[in-house]
Amino acid sequence: MSFRSALITSAAILTAGSAIAADLPGRVVAQAPYHAAPIFTWTGFYAGLNAGAGFNNESNGYTTSQGYNGTTFTTTGGGFGNGNDVGFTGGAQAGYNMQFGMFVAGVEADINYLDRGKGGSTTVFGDDTTYTFNRGGSNNWFGTARGRLGIAFDRFLPYVTAGWAFGGKQGGVSGSYVTSGSPTLMIGNGNGGNSSGWTLGGGVEYAFSNTMSLKVEYLHVKLGDNNNQLAFNTDSNKFFSFKNENKFDVVRAGINYRF
Repeated sequence: MSFRSALITSAAILTAGSAIAADLPGRVVAQAPYHAAPIFTWTGFYAGLNAGAGFNNESNGYTTSQGYNGTTFTTTGGGFGNGNDVGFTGGAQAGYNMQFGMFVAGVEADINYLDRGKGGSTTVFGDDTTYTFNRGGSNNWFGTARGRLGIAFDRFLPYVTAGWAFGGKQGGVSGSYVTSGSPTLMIGNGNGGNSSGWTLGGGVEYAFSNTMSLKVEYLHVKLGDNNNQLAFNTDSNKFFSFKNENKFDVVRAGINYRF
């Protein structure tokens, strides 16, 4: 076989091999499945816990009333347990949100323990008599049912909130008067029990995961005022009337689990 014939034969063999290889099935590389990241939304139910501080916000005092010997007192307030003090509050909340674009509307209810007590005394000088009054009051729980409206910046939600508030309060007044150097007790009554009113506030909430969020919130709570009377034990038609405001402020932090 000549060199030219051998070269032609080799070329033919290579061409046939390439054709056979082209007919064989190619190797297929499997593609990893694509999973889109879930889009965060505030829509849904949630529940959680809160804790913070409750601040007294009161202006209490004796109101216009008829004193002994026909004297009329018109002074209010004046050091009769006014001012602010601080107590612990903590509880649980639950609610539901619905997101519409950037806007988030929802409802929330909570029930809370409240360590809030306030008291004071004052002395009034009138005619020939000195009067001393003592007042005490306390709240040990409160709750709210509110609407919420906020603007969502992705996972950051500032909001305002307002609605119904309710709670329990115990309180009363006592007193004595001194005439010609002899103290005499006065007949007092207590006015407590459950009362309701309104609340208004706002806060910010941040979702640090798709199921957990933290919030900081302020509420002003105004419940029904308590009114007390002190009657003279010598003449029940002569008495002092007292206003006992039932309002306070709450600053608290909370954590929510989103279902």
